[in-house]
Amino acid sequence: MATGNSSAVQTDTRTRLLRTSLAVFAHRDFEAVSVREIVDQAGANIAAISYHFGGKHALYLATAEFLADAMQDQLGPALARIAADQEGADGAAASRMLEELIRRLVYSLTMDRLGEDAAGFILREQHQPTAAFDILYEKLMLPIQQTCQLLVSRILGKTGPGSRRQILITHALMGQILAFRSARTTVLRRLGQADFSDQDAHEIAGVISELTLNALRSNRTRKHAS
Repeated sequence: MATGNSSAVQTDTRTRLLRTSLAVFAHRDFEAVSVREIVDQAGANIAAISYHFGGKHALYLATAEFLADAMQDQLGPALARIAADQEGADGAAASRMLEELIRRLVYSLTMDRLGEDAAGFILREQHQPTAAFDILYEKLMLPIQQTCQLLVSRILGKTGPGSRRQILITHALMGQILAFRSARTTVLRRLGQADFSDQDAHEIAGVISELTLNALRSNRTRKHAS
C-alpha cells in the first residue's frame, strides 16, 4: 500500500513540476528561469528536478511533450475521426468537419486554462526554436495541419497529395485562429470585456468558419469557371 501511495505522490509531483514549468516558460526565456523558481512554485524540493527529469534542459523538453500530449488528448479523437471520415467525404461533409475542427481549436485556445500557457510556450518556440519545437511540430502542429489540409483539399475538390498552395491556405486558416490567442488583449479591449465567454468562443469559431469556407468555395468556383 505504501508503495502505491509513494508512486502516486511521485506522479503528482512530476505533473505539478510540468504544469509549473509550462506556466513559467510560457512567459520567460529559458535562461531567465531558475530551477529553484519552478520547484518553489510547484511545492517540490530542489532534488525533484534531477529525480524526475535529470536537469533543467530535460525538464524543458518534457514540458513540450506534456503540452503536446495534453492538447492531443483534447484534439486527438476529433483528428482521428476526421482523418478516417474525410476520404469519402464530399465538399459539404468536409466543410462540416472543418467547422468542427475550427470550433475545437478556438475553444482550446480561448477557453481552456492550458491554452493561455500553451500559446506562450508555442509562440516562444516559433520565434526561437529549440529541440522542443521538433517535439511540438511532430506531435501537435503537423497532425493538426495535415488534417486541416485534407479538409481544405476536399472542399476545393482536389484529390491526391496536398499542394504548396494548400499548405499556405491551411497556414492562413490556422493564423486566423491563433490571432485570437496572440492578440487576445487587443480583442478583449475592443470588446470592452475582461475575458472570453462561451458565447464569444462560439462567435469567433463562426466568424472564422464563415470567412474560410466562403473563400474556399469562391476559389473553387473561379477555378471551375476558368
